[in-house]
Amino acid sequence: MKYRFVFLCAILLFTGKTFSQSWNADSTEDLSTVNGIIHTLYDVISGPAGQDRDWNAFRNLFAEDARMYIAVPDKDSGSILKSITPEEYAERNKTRLSDIGFNEDELYRIINSYGAGTQIFSTYESHFTNKNGEEEITKGINNIQLYFDGERFFIVSIFWDANAKNIEVPDRYLPKNKNTEYQINL
Repeated sequence: MKYRFVFLCAILLFTGKTFSQSWNADSTEDLSTVNGIIHTLYDVISGPAGQDRDWNAFRNLFAEDARMYIAVPDKDSGSILKSITPEEYAERNKTRLSDIGFNEDELYRIINSYGAGTQIFSTYESHFTNKNGEEEITKGINNIQLYFDGERFFIVSIFWDANAKNIEVPDRYLPKNKNTEYQINL
């Protein structure tokens, strides 16, 4: 009887550990590397039309008091800076990203790290359906700041220019060849 109890406990612990290690954004294993958190960021906002996004996984990526900044075109001044929280982003895009079939893929990344901070220029390509029902493709750069607490990374802020389709991405922020994905400056 004693061995059955120990055996049952071992099975429950193993099963629980196995399920907790499967991919989800709540797993610190996936967020313990720069690669993991950046891939997770792009994965949670991307998907085909009609597919809901995992906004809880999205929220889990961010540090408390994190901000998102967007340079928005303005007819009077060129652009103005908008600041929103990750929660506001999730609320604004709850159905929008699913409606337009939004997919964003990272093309290239430049990483600068010092201590617990990491700054990333992440060049992306977005695909979505515009108001006319046509596929639109834009390239831009997400400027992402990360904080590492010793176990996992948290996004502190993201800045991007909402006018990306009218701004050419400089060659230095694009892959140099098929095998070049990252430039790391430590």
